[in-house]
Amino acid sequence: MSYVVLALAISAAVVSTEAAGGVDAPSPAPSGPLNLTEILRKGTQYNAFIRLLKDTEVTSQVASLLDSDRNADGLTVLAPTDAAFAGLRPGTLNRMDAQAQSQLVLFHILPKYYTFVSFQTTTNPVRTQASGQHGVYTVNVTSGGERQVNVSSGLMEAMLGKTLYSAYPLAVYSVDKVLLSPALFGRSDVKDGAEAPAAASKPQKQAPSSTAADDQAPANEADATAAGQIPQGPGGCWLLLLLRPRSCSACSHAK
Repeated sequence: MSYVVLALAISAAVVSTEAAGGVDAPSPAPSGPLNLTEILRKGTQYNAFIRLLKDTEVTSQVASLLDSDRNADGLTVLAPTDAAFAGLRPGTLNRMDAQAQSQLVLFHILPKYYTFVSFQTTTNPVRTQASGQHGVYTVNVTSGGERQVNVSSGLMEAMLGKTLYSAYPLAVYSVDKVLLSPALFGRSDVKDGAEAPAAASKPQKQAPSSTAADDQAPANEADATAAGQIPQGPGGCWLLLLLRPRSCSACSHAK
């Protein structure tokens, strides 16, 4: 019995000595499920993106995709700063309907966990979570080193800034521009660094009906009479009979 007590005492002493010596230990896993909104809120300059995530309810989609049982590849979020949203033409987001806003947010989410190093070896085009009538929206990624990564949407290029979070299955990086997909924005809408959504085509007005043309007929006949011309047709005949009581040579009517 004494041997057991002695062994426990020695083991406790060893553990205490290692702790005092500063032996590194693995970082504790985050408690509870990952919360993208909280990660962005700690960054202090992503309020516009947070608001879009909530308004479009993409936050619930992200939470579902972070479930490792459903998505083993993880996620990468490219978060535009408030300054990036301020660079948009005023009213850009307000002119977009709910579906377009949702696709804009999803265009900033990649369905795979990427580190700065893995961006160097990725193959273009890179898929995003956004999709439309013609398939999945993609971006192109170029790397200039371990800490330099640019993302092109096809309309503009954004640079990855600081890492807000990076631990599988989620990576969150800051970007200095709002990525605009050509499927949502026309190339002609990007001007002087201020972007606007492509304007929807308006239905053209129909040509005036024949009723409007008929309303103008009496005025035309009056003009023709004043000019000394003989108006044609039955209406013109009765007008001529009023002016010349005997006969109408145009259609042989007689008063």
